[in-house]
Amino acid sequence: MTRDSFSRIRRRIAAPAMLLAATTVLAAAGGSVMTVPPMDDTYIHLVYGESLISGEPMVYSGSEPSSGLTSPLWLLPSALSALAGRSAGPLILMGCSLVLSLLLLYSMGTLSAMVMVLAGPFLFHSGSGMETSLSCLLVFLVWKWIDEGRGRTGPGGLLLAAAFLTRPELILLVIPMTLSMDRRTPGSIAALAAPSIAAGLIWAAWNMWSTGLPLPSTFYAKLSVSWFTSLRNGLPGLAYSLLITSPLLLFSTVSGVLMLFSRRRTDRRSLALGLTVVLLFLVTFALQPNSYFQMRYYLPALTASVMSSSVWLSGLGGRKRLNTALLVLSMLPGLIVYGERRTGASRDVMCIDVAPARYLEEIALAGEKVAAADIGAVGWISGLEIVDLDGLVTPERLPGPGRQGWEWIGNSADYLLAFPRQYSGLIQEAGDDISFLRGFGTQSSVICGEDSVALWRIE
Repeated sequence: MTRDSFSRIRRRIAAPAMLLAATTVLAAAGGSVMTVPPMDDTYIHLVYGESLISGEPMVYSGSEPSSGLTSPLWLLPSALSALAGRSAGPLILMGCSLVLSLLLLYSMGTLSAMVMVLAGPFLFHSGSGMETSLSCLLVFLVWKWIDEGRGRTGPGGLLLAAAFLTRPELILLVIPMTLSMDRRTPGSIAALAAPSIAAGLIWAAWNMWSTGLPLPSTFYAKLSVSWFTSLRNGLPGLAYSLLITSPLLLFSTVSGVLMLFSRRRTDRRSLALGLTVVLLFLVTFALQPNSYFQMRYYLPALTASVMSSSVWLSGLGGRKRLNTALLVLSMLPGLIVYGERRTGASRDVMCIDVAPARYLEEIALAGEKVAAADIGAVGWISGLEIVDLDGLVTPERLPGPGRQGWEWIGNSADYLLAFPRQYSGLIQEAGDDISFLRGFGTQSSVICGEDSVALWRIE
């Protein structure tokens, strides 16, 4: 190995090494490295993953199939992790997320990787056990496919399908991918889109068979809040969070997009790359227009943002080092904020989600059911059949004219596990039908938005 090759490898592993060290420190601060829980939704994937190897595929609880998730591709590592059992399964799935994050950083150029590792939301989710790292990796691979102008639709079609099955909104990447193709014939466009169309038809058919609805139930569960209301209440908070934690990243992203658009007359691929950034941000604001600091839906756009920033920095010539240093320094406060919130999230999930699940595991009898809001840890740890208050795996509770109320819940479950403020109307409606058993509190309401959850026995 030559000295240049060794130096190049050393530069490539610097960012992954930083992320690995930071993740280890945060895990230890959140409890112990072996006991830190993942996000609650990670448990949902584990339950569904376990169903794939149990003979009852896509059954969350009971015997009826459901469609309570939006990342079918993430079921594969979830199923493999579920083989390790109740205790080790979450840890292994979190490890899968971390490995994919390290692979992303190693594949990026040194500059992009350093900016990415300093991005607070990426640090927050890099080892969360969610599909977020995989979605970021796939956005990066699509970016490289466009940038390198390979012109072959086969790999591009598979990349697009993988992105779509990881995060449905990433299907919009078909637009810049099509735009970047050297030969945009009907046949080449069809070849690019065919894997995603086939996967989408199979997915829709499954949803129709399991719940009678073409889209996953997670889409319908959010219909209780209008898009306009959510946008009006959440977008200012999201913009504020981005400006506070990464002010110069937004500036460098816009500068990179403008630089890419300025080349549109001579390089169609540059136009496609700039459009990739714009589309990913637009779909982020449309689907998740809130100020939740986790910014799970923001991460694919963040990946494109970092790549756009690298384009701008690379075009600065002699000013590249100074501007890179300023960008890095501007992101340090956000890194600290998100690092602290990641440890708070671990404690929050342990107190609000894991502790009630373990208590139910101790007191509940075989065959009993629990009506719950956060269903992940309860479903994975307790093994009880779930009546989902939000409708993700219980279609009867989806918003709409036919939504079942307390009378149906009271007749269907033996326990009620809910947040007192968020479900105050339901608790008031229950009245004397429930008797309080135990409350669970947390000092950092990071994940759930409420610092306590209560368990009642349904009489």
